[in-house]
Amino acid sequence: MLKSLRKKDYFEDPKTLGEHLKKRRRELGLLQREAAKRMGILTVTYLNWEKGHTEPVASQFRPVIAFLGYDPSPTPRTFAERLEAKRRATGVTFGQVAEHLGWDEGTLTRYLNGAWRISPDRREVLEAFLGAEDAVVAGLSSLGRRR
Repeated sequence: MLKSLRKKDYFEDPKTLGEHLKKRRRELGLLQREAAKRMGILTVTYLNWEKGHTEPVASQFRPVIAFLGYDPSPTPRTFAERLEAKRRATGVTFGQVAEHLGWDEGTLTRYLNGAWRISPDRREVLEAFLGAEDAVVAGLSSLGRRR
């Protein structure tokens, strides 16, 4: 009796977060609920991420990186993209970063979106933060979260 190979129902070169999640889940032979359990999230949350209906915010991205073994986001280039990548890797909120830097959220936002020119000394502070070890930055989560 001949058996045909079953066509893969995921992309070999995933582009979206959902495609990355589905590929990894299929490689591991997991059901969606099993993948969700491994990530410590609700099944419905996982389903929404895999189907591209929603995406985790940066401060809640750590389970995704742990599950995939890498950050599927494009290589960050700007300060804003680099900060977002650092937040994804460490699970800290925007407010926690601003508080750690000694700036308010509005100031940090204006520096990142280019509304304000960042001074050399503040650029140095931001570069130091972005270059810090992820484990050190992850400790900021103890600062508390604003809602």
